[in-house]
Amino acid sequence: MNRFTALLLLIVVSSLTTAQTLTIDLGLGVNSPSNDFVTPYEAKPINGLTVDAGIRYMFKKKLGVKAGMGFNRYGNGGDSPEFKANFTRVNLQAYYNVWDHLYNFQIPLPERLGIFLHAGPGMSFIKPLSEPHLNNTSSNFNVIAGLALHYGVSDRVSVFVDGSNIFNMGQETAYEGTVLADKINTTMLNVTFGVSISINSDCYFCEKPEME
Repeated sequence: MNRFTALLLLIVVSSLTTAQTLTIDLGLGVNSPSNDFVTPYEAKPINGLTVDAGIRYMFKKKLGVKAGMGFNRYGNGGDSPEFKANFTRVNLQAYYNVWDHLYNFQIPLPERLGIFLHAGPGMSFIKPLSEPHLNNTSSNFNVIAGLALHYGVSDRVSVFVDGSNIFNMGQETAYEGTVLADKINTTMLNVTFGVSISINSDCYFCEKPEME
């Protein structure tokens, strides 16, 4: 699956949802790739820029899905030779709001807080931006998992912080772009801060808790 096919899949999935129930998530942040570089390359432990964007559809207050994509730029750190690379991913994730469960344990939480566990499969794409690896682009399967905290500032708008880890499977190049003799598994940590805009007027996670 190439990048065009993956983005086309994202568009198709998004178009299957109904407009009045969609929420648009937009975030900016930082990233930290795992230490899977070929010596003497290494990256800074914290890199910018990270961009996260997606369209989320909630079937009900607790459960939903999100079609999204992320972009990461990272570069050399320490005594590494200079390099830069882009890491892009697309994913389809399940979202589950655990707020009610915590509330039922008598944990005092704001009523307009949504606490979402999310995970799902996708594809990752590495594009080196420096010689001698410029042509060593690659793609691989991934699974992303994370935790997102959303706070509703109005019925249409919420702000969020999201921590996610992307598990890359069967990566054919190292993060700087060196072609590997054997495929490896790596991770990419993302932390983003952003805003969610609901197209309808309902803050679906701002309702009173469902007591169990």
